Amino acid sequence: LMVVIDRFMTKDALYADVVLPATTYFEIDSYQRYPGGYTRLRHKVIEPVGEAKNDILIMGELAKRLGFGELYPQSEEEVLTRAFARDPELLARLKENEDGVQSFKKPMEFKKYEQGLLRKDGRPGFPTPSGKVELVAALLEKHGYTGLPRYVDPTEGPNGNQETFQSYPLILNTGTRIQSTFRSQHLNIPSLVRLQDKPLVHIHPQDADQRGIQDGDRVLVKTKRGQVHFWARVGDQVRPGSVEINQGGGSPIQVKAWREANVNFLTDFYNRDPISGFPIFKALLCEVEPSHDPVL
Repeated sequence: LMVVIDRFMTKDALYADVVLPATTYFEIDSYQRYPGGYTRLRHKVIEPVGEAKNDILIMGELAKRLGFGELYPQSEEEVLTRAFARDPELLARLKENEDGVQSFKKPMEFKKYEQGLLRKDGRPGFPTPSGKVELVAALLEKHGYTGLPRYVDPTEGPNGNQETFQSYPLILNTGTRIQSTFRSQHLNIPSLVRLQDKPLVHIHPQDADQRGIQDGDRVLVKTKRGQVHFWARVGDQVRPGSVEINQGGGSPIQVKAWREANVNFLTDFYNRDPISGFPIFKALLCEVEPSHDPVL
């Protein structure tokens, strides 16, 4: 049995046997901690819509039906009581102060390395094998890597396979966020979609002219792995020979243009940094051409 708790019919929810609707934070009473030790209670703006319920209370209800409900809060008031169990006085102050409370702020400590505050063994120094600031990383050398940064050409790049570069002569960059989204979120919310209703590929005027592409044109971006439609934004925000493509599309709950623009069809799942394992999003190759497919 697959159960999904969410606010929207996400891709996971489409595979679920049961979907339990969760509230947004506008529909619940909770609290918020801010940097610097500031805390305030957060009051709901509207009652939960439809059958939506606080995520924590959904878990609490499931626990109760399984016979161990006492381990989970059964109300939002109990959520607060448990959250501030170690400092009930702070909770009382929060209830009396609508604008929140500035709790104890630990004084800034300087030169922690002199006091042994950085190392697990309590000795002065830094948390490195030598206890010093290491320009040559001994930990990396221990595992067979070079201790200093070393430039390595991308496996898929202008200096790599020349046959690939001839077919895909533009450097593909992805990952830059836009102001109206958070990764793949919010592209189903009309007021935010209006800020940018289509996924863009930023391309330099020189590269656009060579391909007969004008600003606003629907284009096809192609790599060795696949092809995806975007809309061209022609300008000098990118360098000649490279493009920047919006990421975040591909979710079934998004508007159509974004739903059909999953940049991950262009990137390479297996091309990764050998140390961190992070995928390469900034050094792949692609081609951009005008699209002749009708928009359905």
